[in-house]
Amino acid sequence: MREMELFHRAAAALRPRLAPTVRSYARYPSIDDIPAADVEAVQRFRAKFSRDDIPYKQFTVTFHRSGGAGGQNVNKVSTKVLMRFSLAEQGWIPNYVRQRMQELESSRINSRGEYQVSSEKTRSQRHNIDDCLDKLWQHIERASELPKAPSAETAQRVEQLKKAEKARNMEHKKRHSQRKADRRRKGGFDD
Repeated sequence: MREMELFHRAAAALRPRLAPTVRSYARYPSIDDIPAADVEAVQRFRAKFSRDDIPYKQFTVTFHRSGGAGGQNVNKVSTKVLMRFSLAEQGWIPNYVRQRMQELESSRINSRGEYQVSSEKTRSQRHNIDDCLDKLWQHIERASELPKAPSAETAQRVEQLKKAEKARNMEHKKRHSQRKADRRRKGGFDD
């Protein structure tokens, strides 16, 4: 009996503990969490910002050989475009948008803090530069989206989901507790 008890304790210690699940509705992003000055700056920025406003001449643009199909020409011409710029130094992008870009596109930031966009879509340097600017514009647009205040229906639905989840968790705990209590009454696993 003692050996089995030790075995089950050791097995329980090795079993991975599941972290409590955090539902996506548990913390609904709100515009109230953002300082008013940042909200105002982002709204002004979004109102006047267009793709043509990107000062790409300040960026570092390098050309590399593209991969993929293209015959002999692909080995001779460097058409892949890598556009880099220091995100922290770009004063034309509001602070909130820069922070969101760092959160959303963290894989695009290298060890020196430079934001990188690349394109090898076409076999033309000019078209690939345009593609990089399109990608950058889309990233900035996505990062500058402010969270919308939830509607009354959405808030009510979130509350219902929270209550239902809490009830499910309590029911699960009660069943688990009862199962353990039943084991204690029977005298263990060997009975």
